Amino acid sequence: MNAGVIDLQTPGHRTVQQDPYPWAVLHECFGDQGAAADLAAHFPAGGYTLRAGDAATGKGYSTYNLTLADRGEPAPEVRGLAPQWRSLVATLLGDDYRAWVARTMDTDLNGCTAHLRAVRYAQQGWIDPHTDRADKAVTQIWYFNPVWPPEWAGALRVLRSADPEDVAAEVRPLLGTSVLMRPSANSWHCVTPVAPGAPDRLTLLLHFVRPEPTEGGR
Repeated sequence: MNAGVIDLQTPGHRTVQQDPYPWAVLHECFGDQGAAADLAAHFPAGGYTLRAGDAATGKGYSTYNLTLADRGEPAPEVRGLAPQWRSLVATLLGDDYRAWVARTMDTDLNGCTAHLRAVRYAQQGWIDPHTDRADKAVTQIWYFNPVWPPEWAGALRVLRSADPEDVAAEVRPLLGTSVLMRPSANSWHCVTPVAPGAPDRLTLLLHFVRPEPTEGGR
């Protein structure tokens, strides 16, 4: 598949890991390095809202979020984005991309709605181990930092349990890298706190969400 600035035809991009749950890490997703750099340079800059949670309530986190699409519809803020970002949003909300995700993750996405938001992790921004809500059919995370050395922390950890040190894999948030997950009761993952002195960790988060059941379960 090659849709807009997205290039997912590179061999190996469809390999889904089953340990410890279905997930995949993709590299060089934008294909053309110039297109990737352009997206990074024009990452949405303003309009973010702080989202924070207390571990005592079930999940601790601190991130800044900007909604780009809700229930499959672009948010008004998208009109003010750079053309390449408007194109990216349109691609990710399109039927072709949904079909690619469904095939890759072996998941039925019929009836699911797409929710998309840009997320900035400032210094000390993090998310505790969690599994995503049960109504999320597929989660995808895109990264937009051209440089991210290990000492800046802020890695995505794929976990075998709720223990943040029970690590199956760790992914640095480098430009062109993306992670797909199929949420389940054991799909534990977290983001380690971004180190002091590091720049904002820039991500794009896509959820395909199952429809709410109607009254009576129909």
